[in-house]
Amino acid sequence: MNKLKVFFYKNLKSLVLTCLALVCALLVASIILFLAGYDPIQAYKSIIAGAFGGPKAISQTLLKSTPLMIIGLAISVAFKGSAFNIGAEGQFYAGALGAVICEMIFHEVAMPSFLLIILCLFSAFMFGGIWGAIPGYLRAARGASEVVTSVMLTSVMLLFVRFLVQQGGPIAEPRGFYPETQEIAEIAKLPYIWDKTRLHAGFLIAIVVVVAVYLFMEKTTWGYKIKATGQNALAAEYGGINIGFVTITTMALSGAIAGLAGGIEVLGTSWKLYMGLSPGYGYNAIAVALLGRLNPFGIIFSALLFGMLNTGSNQMARSIGIPSTLASVLQALVLLFVVGFAVLEEKQFIFKKWKRGETNG
Repeated sequence: MNKLKVFFYKNLKSLVLTCLALVCALLVASIILFLAGYDPIQAYKSIIAGAFGGPKAISQTLLKSTPLMIIGLAISVAFKGSAFNIGAEGQFYAGALGAVICEMIFHEVAMPSFLLIILCLFSAFMFGGIWGAIPGYLRAARGASEVVTSVMLTSVMLLFVRFLVQQGGPIAEPRGFYPETQEIAEIAKLPYIWDKTRLHAGFLIAIVVVVAVYLFMEKTTWGYKIKATGQNALAAEYGGINIGFVTITTMALSGAIAGLAGGIEVLGTSWKLYMGLSPGYGYNAIAVALLGRLNPFGIIFSALLFGMLNTGSNQMARSIGIPSTLASVLQALVLLFVVGFAVLEEKQFIFKKWKRGETNG
């Protein structure tokens, strides 16, 4: 019973702080809109109408939320292991590349559609995992900052993709009109799950990944090792955990999940690989993970919020003329306040420990 109370109190506190961050972000954004000569209430109504005003709008919101949800989970796994994976954008592209290469190799082989899709998604998972494991290894073996190396590897991957898909590139479409790959075969495309909309099975896969990540982190030995390493690496090492191996594994798993998002984007939405496939999913997902308090189920709602902002901002721009960049401003404000409240919460926790005499000052 006491454990249940602690769990409820902890999650209730996180929910309250998250709601406070959202309210503060909306208030500041309202002040900015008012000073710019716009009606904040009308702006928010337009966003909601654009995101939920009919089946197509709702499906588009869910579609925009899917990659953010999966990459947000990837980042949360790394953060819980005290590995700051800032290179999810590059891992997303690595996964997209893996899915495209797998489709090119196997699309002419006689096999059921679902099997080809599974092979492509597995390839995306592995490509992303390899790209994520590199900064993990460099941190464990050489002490290099995974923040720096993962960002650098993102640039490397983007340049590599540009080389591959540019006119005359190794996997560029044969006509050479656009810097992109040829469209994947019909049997490799994810099926739609909502009639007369573009919402595909990738959204359902994202929900499955949420549950899988939760069970992995909370119910398995490896999940315990990752969290123990993140909370206190020295104590974990003293307890017999191989910190270096856990760091590599954590970054590899994080990269693999982000790569899966790239594979789903190719198989379900774009049907081809090109520069600009991601409008910054890997970076926006950092805010999604933080707003969700690194909780898999919290990330579902934060991804839906960001998907709503991305979809609704276009309607806002069309209907009342407010630039759609307001969505980016709101996202930045949400991130600012979420981080701010997290810092205050941490300082309060340290102060309480200090008062009880549990710290050395």
